[in-house]
Amino acid sequence: MKHLRKEKKYTQNYVSNFLGVSRGKYAKLENGFNNLDLENIIKLANLYNVTVDELLCLSNKKDNKNLININELDTILKTGITYNGKALTSTDIIALKAFLQGLISSK
Repeated sequence: MKHLRKEKKYTQNYVSNFLGVSRGKYAKLENGFNNLDLENIIKLANLYNVTVDELLCLSNKKDNKNLININELDTILKTGITYNGKALTSTDIIALKAFLQGLISSK
């Protein structure tokens, strides 16, 4: 996220205001100390004009190669993402993966 922010020449204050969080909380998100919720993942992907998988480092736009396999994605989704302060359930993960697959298949 830091790379994307600097590439766009945004400050942490700008991005934190965009997300509606304190600059300190955003700094912790950017440095991996806090987890992003799904709402903010989508907001950041839109802000930086990247896909969700690019934002989460699941793919590389330059060569379109997957950087992690499906098992690693499952681990990340189960342990690293919350929505409204709650961990994603197995059903949520299935729905999110189906949503991402739908985005990819429509390209």
